[in-house]
Amino acid sequence: MTNFSTVWQHAISRTGLVLSAGLILVATSPTHAQLDGYMNNDALVQSIETIAKSNVRAQFTQIGTSRDGSPIHVITLAADPDHASNQPALLITAGIDGRHLVGTEAAIRMARQILEKHQEVLDSMTIYIIPRVNPDASALNLQSLTMGTIGNSNPIDDDRDRSTDEDGPDDLNGDGYITIMRRLNPSINDHATHLADPDDPRLNIEPDPKEGSQATFTIYPEGLDNDLDGQINEDGKGYVDLNQNFMHRWPEYETHSGAYPLSEPESHAIARFVFDHPNIVMAVTFGPHDNLINSPDSKSKDISNRAPKSIDSKDADLYSKVSELYKEATGQKEAPKSDDAGSFHAWLYAQRGIPSFASTVWNRPEIEKKSDDASDESSDKGDEASTDKQSEPDTSGLTPSGVGDISQETIDELMVAYEAMTGEPVDESMKSQVTPEMIEGFAAQAGIVVRRITIQEPEAETKSEKKPKGKKQSDDAKWLEYFDSAGIQGFVDWTPFEHSTLGPVEIGGFLPLAKLNPPSDQLDDAAQKQTDFVLKLLDMKPQVNVVGPEIKELASGLYEVRFAIENTGVMATSTAFSQSSRTMLPMIVRISSSVDNLVSGQRTTSVWGIDGNGGRSEHHWILRSNIIQSETIEIVDPRFGNRTIKLDH
Repeated sequence: MTNFSTVWQHAISRTGLVLSAGLILVATSPTHAQLDGYMNNDALVQSIETIAKSNVRAQFTQIGTSRDGSPIHVITLAADPDHASNQPALLITAGIDGRHLVGTEAAIRMARQILEKHQEVLDSMTIYIIPRVNPDASALNLQSLTMGTIGNSNPIDDDRDRSTDEDGPDDLNGDGYITIMRRLNPSINDHATHLADPDDPRLNIEPDPKEGSQATFTIYPEGLDNDLDGQINEDGKGYVDLNQNFMHRWPEYETHSGAYPLSEPESHAIARFVFDHPNIVMAVTFGPHDNLINSPDSKSKDISNRAPKSIDSKDADLYSKVSELYKEATGQKEAPKSDDAGSFHAWLYAQRGIPSFASTVWNRPEIEKKSDDASDESSDKGDEASTDKQSEPDTSGLTPSGVGDISQETIDELMVAYEAMTGEPVDESMKSQVTPEMIEGFAAQAGIVVRRITIQEPEAETKSEKKPKGKKQSDDAKWLEYFDSAGIQGFVDWTPFEHSTLGPVEIGGFLPLAKLNPPSDQLDDAAQKQTDFVLKLLDMKPQVNVVGPEIKELASGLYEVRFAIENTGVMATSTAFSQSSRTMLPMIVRISSSVDNLVSGQRTTSVWGIDGNGGRSEHHWILRSNIIQSETIEIVDPRFGNRTIKLDH
């Protein structure tokens, strides 16, 4: 059984709380220092308006309204915002998950940085930025009581009792956060599930039968049984997770996935924006998902066995290249792994044919490891100890001499005998040249018994006797180490509380938003790195150019026309999966000549994609025309712009 009094004393000493009659009294009012500097919804709107007013290349519009009535805005950055849809576009989306406040901050800072320092990219590319899709959840997470709200405000009957939101969390210790509770003395029908980690009692771990550990407590969210049904917080404030509300692999039976795909006004608003803007050719989504640090699954298929779970194998090289750019620009090495079923970024790829990249913006920085001088000294001392050990007496009381296995006592006797016989002392040169064979010969002549020592050789290390490898540090342990080293309040230490129905509990745990959002003084740096990445991504954009036409007169009124569309950019005009599944509108190439006047070649051709690095779509016609100069080639392309080319012979 874990000694929880020790844990309590640890918590009390760290927090300075006062224990009285089994209750914790908080001496100071709760603060949310970590979220200082983050924008609430009003501040966000002001920032958006300021950006639009400060530069003619910026414009903002409202694209939807949240369930509670807050506006959802898009910022358009373009050389001419009124005609932004005439050129290909990058879509930046943030704030779909209400906990991911850093994404909104990065998106707004990115808009400013591009307008201030990189306006030239807007000459050939439009950038749409939707900084906060889920304003209702963000508002809840930025209020005085923070509980880590993910989705919007759609009430859900979690416990199926025909009432909604009747048993939510309660801030029992008054610290301004909803964390978790350890029930210290679980009842028979509430068997223990966890124990405190012996390496750090602040962490909860599950018992390991191999180590003989046993669970000692159960875990609950912080709160009471408000509806008196015997359960704690089983029906809190309802919500739909907007990142589970899109069509690709929609998790139909999940509690918070919505009644049907795009059931929510927020998800519907951004989906409608994507449908209405077919010029979007690439997208970056800021949120808790990642496919830039962790390689997306390019092998598994969805339940239909037709669409990939993440990406098609033919697009793996593209994602690998973009991943390298991301790591180079941000220096980020790790990111959490999570299921993206029903997410916005997965839908963009699978059903809209858009190269879609998911960035967490920020993750736990690596802790610089200091050289362990003590360990080095210990190692050095160990070597010295090993050397000194040879001069120490063995277990029989004899002393090693350094001359084979002959004891120093034997050599001392021989030295005394030699001096007695010759009257000369033994000098150092004689000692250095002596061998075991010489000692044995001298001893035989002097009638001295050679006493030997037995040096025990270390036994060969068997597999079963090998030193166990160091325990792998858990992700939670790494977070604690980071918070401690950086002086960040990311964890509430466990403090005892007498619960009205559970009895003795401890309240504590990680702060709801700490693992997703950095302290505000790190926001500028995080945003700069994301901007650097986006600029590198824009350098990879498809660049569609017209080659020709070449016109050759074969006979009077008979012409051969050759024409090509070339992509000199790094990225293909559409993903490999989109080209095969045809999930987006094609480029249409049409010659003006009537079908009756075409000797060879199709009058209209659909082009579903053009590879990068010089990939081409070539077209060839032979046609009759009395006035070739009156003929045209028309390109209809909602992504890269419409064009009309005259056949000017």
